[in-house]
Amino acid sequence: MIRPANDEDLPALTALGRRMHDESPRWSRLSFDAARAHATLAMLLDNEDGLLLVAEHEGAIAGGIAAMCAPHWSSRDRVAFDLGLFLAPEARGGMDAVRLVRAYREWARGRGAVHITLGISTGVHAEQTGHLYERMGFTCCGQNYEVANVR
Repeated sequence: MIRPANDEDLPALTALGRRMHDESPRWSRLSFDAARAHATLAMLLDNEDGLLLVAEHEGAIAGGIAAMCAPHWSSRDRVAFDLGLFLAPEARGGMDAVRLVRAYREWARGRGAVHITLGISTGVHAEQTGHLYERMGFTCCGQNYEVANVR
């Protein structure tokens, strides 16, 4: 079942955020701050332009999506963008990702978004995830480059 998150879900979502962080070859190079992650997720619950959905099975949270919708920095047109979509490894392979993306798209349309984006920044199953997004009507529109550990 896909449903809106609530305050009681924040500890489980923060724990899933840690799992996403630790699984990612890219993001695991950063420190993980559970308090900051929790605060970011809580901000989405309290923000009319924030979205936080969970995929739940038998009372347990298996994944979720965090997103925002706001005017583009150079336009009054609203754009939607995800902060993260994650399913625990043991919950992958079913329909949860599709259901989360569909719910995100509907929410973004309802918020007046003229562009809806999804990223794949973790480096985990990027090609497979990209194919799923394309089957759902998204188009690859760019690439990211980084210089890591620049201290």
